[in-house]
Amino acid sequence: MPSDYQIAITRPCRDAPGRFTAESSYGRRLAMAAVCAAIRDFPEAKCSESLGVAKFDYGEHTIILYRSGRIDLRRVRDVEHARAVMGALEQVIRGAFEPEDGNKQV
Repeated sequence: MPSDYQIAITRPCRDAPGRFTAESSYGRRLAMAAVCAAIRDFPEAKCSESLGVAKFDYGEHTIILYRSGRIDLRRVRDVEHARAVMGALEQVIRGAFEPEDGNKQV
C-alpha cells in the first residue's frame, strides 16, 4: 500500500484541543468481515458488515473505516501524524483489503 495518501485535515476536535480530524482513503475496498475480525479486541469497537462501517479506538485515536476504503482519523496532530497512524493500521487490517480485481483475498 502507498504511504503517500492524500489526507485532508477537516476540522478541529472538540474533545482534544490542538488535535484534528483527518479524512483519507486506502484506495481499495475492504472486506468488512475481515475488518470486524481484526478490530474485535480494540476498546469500544463497533463494526457492521451490512452497513460497511467500523469504529474503534486505536491508541489515542478514534478510527472510522468504511467498506469503500475511506478512513476518518480523530485526534491527530497533523497530516504526517495521520499518515503514520494509517500506516500502522494497514498492518492491523492487512488481510481485509480486497484485491484490485474484486476477488477476496485468502
